Amino acid sequence: MYLQLAIRNLRRVKVRSALAMLGIIIGVTAVSSIGIFGENLKRVVLENFQDMVNEVIILPSTTNGYDSIDEKTLSKIGKSIYISELIPVKSKTAKIEGEKSTYAIVYGLNERDVEELFKAEKGKISLKRKCVVGNTLAKRLDIRVGDRLRIGNKEYKVSAILEREGARFDINPNNAVIVSLQEFSDNFNLEYSMLIVKVKNVDEIENFKKFVERSVNYKVKKVEVFELKSIIERINRAFNQVNLFLMAIAAVSLLVAGVSILNIMLMSTIERTKEIGVMRAIGAFRESILKIFLLESLILGISGSVIGGILSLGGGYLITSLIIHRSGDILNLSSLLYMAEGMFFGTLTSLISGLYPAYRASKLEPIEALRYE
Repeated sequence: MYLQLAIRNLRRVKVRSALAMLGIIIGVTAVSSIGIFGENLKRVVLENFQDMVNEVIILPSTTNGYDSIDEKTLSKIGKSIYISELIPVKSKTAKIEGEKSTYAIVYGLNERDVEELFKAEKGKISLKRKCVVGNTLAKRLDIRVGDRLRIGNKEYKVSAILEREGARFDINPNNAVIVSLQEFSDNFNLEYSMLIVKVKNVDEIENFKKFVERSVNYKVKKVEVFELKSIIERINRAFNQVNLFLMAIAAVSLLVAGVSILNIMLMSTIERTKEIGVMRAIGAFRESILKIFLLESLILGISGSVIGGILSLGGGYLITSLIIHRSGDILNLSSLLYMAEGMFFGTLTSLISGLYPAYRASKLEPIEALRYE
């Protein structure tokens, strides 16, 4: 009976009810869509690092006056039983001269390591008196496979243009040229700037770090060890905090919707004062009046939240497609959780907004209500 009365009362003011529901729909859609977008953005970014979870980057300890890693240190680290692969890297910013000239990073790597780390978009990776060029640099300087580039005092033929890479913590090849370690040493005569270590098992990273401390840093700290797993975890936490912040901003629209419902329910209480007086005079309890008004706000909240939740899937898909040009798998558990979260807060906002008007209506005295004009 209470539900029927609540539905009847809302139908009597269709436009007002529809506007209140629209506020909830917009709020729930905004909150859930932002949550879904944030989760998809985080997933896309972290996908670039999934293959690096067991990687450790070793850099010279600049705070202790070291700007490179020598052969002796490389040899010691290479003896670790925890390593599955060791990639020594040399690098230097140098002038690249072709039809156009610019300054870019030049990396020295073993050919096998380049093939392991990167893929060629054009040509075939070969570093025998040849070089490979990053995608961004190739487009900027109009470099093609077969062109010749002068780096330092040597000239190299471009064997391949690499595919564009996402964000990396170790090597960023997009705006760089890669030559062999031997060619790099002949050209610049520099020691290693970085070592990329792939540990056999993620659980053995701590053991490997202890090994480095014992074998290399036992007297003075020569190298710094950075595990990508911990960096990825920090990125994950940062994305969660940013996503929460964006959802909080979007939740302002829910607050506005709540104020709208509060206003509508208060107006309804005033307009129906005489009706409430009649109901109280024929025996209706205060609890009955309270239930009817709460049901009205709850119906508005649930209806708006359900519609908003469904629309948020489309909103999340649209935002993700427009901003990161990749829709991802929208129908996943995290998206459904964000949708449910938006619906819950939409319903809760509506219910809280209806509490005061419902309480006020239930406290009306029958005689005073019947005299109201």
